[in-house]
Amino acid sequence: MSENNKAEILEKAKSLNKDEGLEFAEVRGGKAGIIMSAVVGFLLILFSLPENKNVVNAIVALSFAWLAGGTFSYYRFTKKKIQLLLFILSVIATVFYFLMAILY
Repeated sequence: MSENNKAEILEKAKSLNKDEGLEFAEVRGGKAGIIMSAVVGFLLILFSLPENKNVVNAIVALSFAWLAGGTFSYYRFTKKKIQLLLFILSVIATVFYFLMAILY
């Protein structure tokens, strides 16, 4: 590729005003959120749902697991401290509501 061609491609990408890295983080975060939700859901099915324990806490735990997966991917890409804080709080909330779902 020539330098002119590279510069032209770079200018075209800048004019689109689209951040491909952020799009990649969104896709990866969605996948991570789905995987984390699936793992938490599987554990909830094993430990709490057969005994008809608190389903509301189970749903909240799944929601926070999905949020944790998504925010971790954003943090890895953007390195923003707020994303890291949101990830940590989401993990803590997931564990808390998971334990509430299986213990009470």
